[in-house]
Amino acid sequence: MKLFQRLLVAPAALGLMAPVAVNADTAFSSTTTLSGGAFFTVGSVSDGGTSDTEEELYMQYAYGLDVTSSFTGEDMLYMGMETGNASGPLSSMDSATSGTGAITLHSLFYAFPVGDLEVTAGPLLDQDDVVSATTSAYSDAFRLGSMPYSLAGNETGPGIAVAYSGDNGFVASASFVSTGGTDSTVGIGADDGDDVATFTLGYNGDGFGGGLVLATNDGDAGTAGYDTLGGGIYYTPESFDATISIAYDTIDPETGADASDLFVGIDYEVGPGTLSAAYNSTDVDGNSALDSTGFEVSYTYALNDSVTITPGFFTVEDTSTGDDDSGVVVETAFSF
Repeated sequence: MKLFQRLLVAPAALGLMAPVAVNADTAFSSTTTLSGGAFFTVGSVSDGGTSDTEEELYMQYAYGLDVTSSFTGEDMLYMGMETGNASGPLSSMDSATSGTGAITLHSLFYAFPVGDLEVTAGPLLDQDDVVSATTSAYSDAFRLGSMPYSLAGNETGPGIAVAYSGDNGFVASASFVSTGGTDSTVGIGADDGDDVATFTLGYNGDGFGGGLVLATNDGDAGTAGYDTLGGGIYYTPESFDATISIAYDTIDPETGADASDLFVGIDYEVGPGTLSAAYNSTDVDGNSALDSTGFEVSYTYALNDSVTITPGFFTVEDTSTGDDDSGVVVETAFSF
């Protein structure tokens, strides 16, 4: 899951951007918006790390900027930048971002409509940047998340994607990203460069929905290629303010054992905020020592329109030591 997905989501529907008025001739145009966010994460993880020595209370940060521009009112040029200093057991938090303190460009692409389709293309497109199907409505505001294989988002490079969203709720998307496309000695779609294709199909209904995701990496660059298949559903009952999500993801790598991940997450409106709880179980074929389970509980509430605080607890099985990594964490998120 990307760092600012829940704070800095680029407009899903082109043409719905909210331009900002700028008076200075040298500033952004009136069709350009700048948004940003920061996370302050403080916590301690008992039995943390592979050697059970990373248990001290410490703090890390993440910071990002998103810039969007429109030239026709229906298109969008998107640029994303971020940095952070994630390390240790808290580097697995959803907000965690590594970096040196210098803001670096991580996404750059252009999206435009063609009839009922939305086409996205650019030199920096992530594998999970264009995903029409919704396999989970869980907030993903803490540590655990769904679809760790099919939507890992580990590949970035020149890419193109097409997405469809029907009035009847049915959605679909297809994307192609070439990690070797940034190298003139390798090129896009080369025999010695990794290329990943991702396909999604789903239904986004009123209060319920779900989807399927299939991804495949050819592994031509010498890295381990893979095939994945995952799916999930979500449901919001009319009787109480909660959303229930269930997702199941599988991976078949070219080298190593097959694996699967089951995820269940619930968001429930309580008082001024949202109480969230999630469980996941990972099973690795033929190697029970690598199987793991995780559980988390967190509560997110807004201090104002731009600042939210999320205290929470998680416990995740550490397969390298046999002990559970249990963390108590408080995150403060700023959006602007």
